[in-house]
Amino acid sequence: RIFKQNRILPYKPKFRHTLEEGDEAKRLDFCLEMSNRVLNHVGFHKRILFSDESTFFNKRRRFLSALPVLDYRTRMFFQQDGCPAHHGVTVRNYFNSEFNERWIGRDGPILWPPRSPDLTILDFYLWGRLKQIVYREPLENDEEQLKTGIQNAVKSLSIEEISNSFNEFRVRIEICAEKGGALFE
Repeated sequence: RIFKQNRILPYKPKFRHTLEEGDEAKRLDFCLEMSNRVLNHVGFHKRILFSDESTFFNKRRRFLSALPVLDYRTRMFFQQDGCPAHHGVTVRNYFNSEFNERWIGRDGPILWPPRSPDLTILDFYLWGRLKQIVYREPLENDEEQLKTGIQNAVKSLSIEEISNSFNEFRVRIEICAEKGGALFE
């Protein structure tokens, strides 16, 4: 009863990504390339437009959230993970036409390493932070309340907090390189 009243689960499994054969080398290559770009182009890591999605739930329904991210495409590098939906020929052709050589992804000009959510700001920082804010107060079954909660959570993030997450990306690629591409969390 105490757990239920305080919305605490007695056990919550944590899932970890595992790497497959050859993944460490791909991660190491990516981290070395990113480190080189950061060294040669001050602030490069702050020009990456990370793209991903996450699911938020209310009591009865779920709401899939994706942030609109294409407004800065002339100056930014666009990052896509290796999800099959992000890898189709049509999608890659679109990225090639809209971002030219400025996109990071599976078979992109800059190769994104498979099974690497620990290297994308959205997975290691943003989704968890937004859910922490959204679920601070109990949600009703209202989908609009959930949408408003997500929008308010995004608006509540400070520029400093977001900037720190980009700096954390730089730190993470350095740690990953030091570990030879191995998982480090």
